Amino acid sequence: MQFEFNGQTGVIKDKVTGERCVILMQIRMQDILSRLSEIFQSGAKVIIFEASKAAGEQFAKEAPEAAKADIQQLLNITVQRFTEAGLGKIEVTEANLEKGELKFRIWNNFFAEIKNNEEETYCNCIEGFVSGMYEQIMHKTPKTQKTKCVANGDPYCEWHMALK
Repeated sequence: MQFEFNGQTGVIKDKVTGERCVILMQIRMQDILSRLSEIFQSGAKVIIFEASKAAGEQFAKEAPEAAKADIQQLLNITVQRFTEAGLGKIEVTEANLEKGELKFRIWNNFFAEIKNNEEETYCNCIEGFVSGMYEQIMHKTPKTQKTKCVANGDPYCEWHMALK
């Protein structure tokens, strides 16, 4: 994401979509997610996943028509925008879009560095978002498997997605 800050109005906008943005420090995001977990206990995971999934679906719906017609282009745009947004260095390591298979990793994953009271990460934000995009594009629910996580000592977080 490339941003534009208007010093007169105090507004930050995404240059691609024109949408207003805010910058949240990781510690504030942790406060928000931890509070959700305190209030909703184990149900917080479902709420966070479903909210992230809805955001992914909306992102795919709002993609430019040219990108919707070319899934590889949409994938490239998405990786670039969310790497630039500070989620970490995202890379697609394998993609067979005809078969609906995707393997990607995130180095310095923003959400893996945020932990709840049980020391679990909030990587379900990533899983929900990507699942929502996948369903919107492929019109099918993906099977998602997280194969690596920095919380387990791996150098990056990695997911495999495929058609069920």
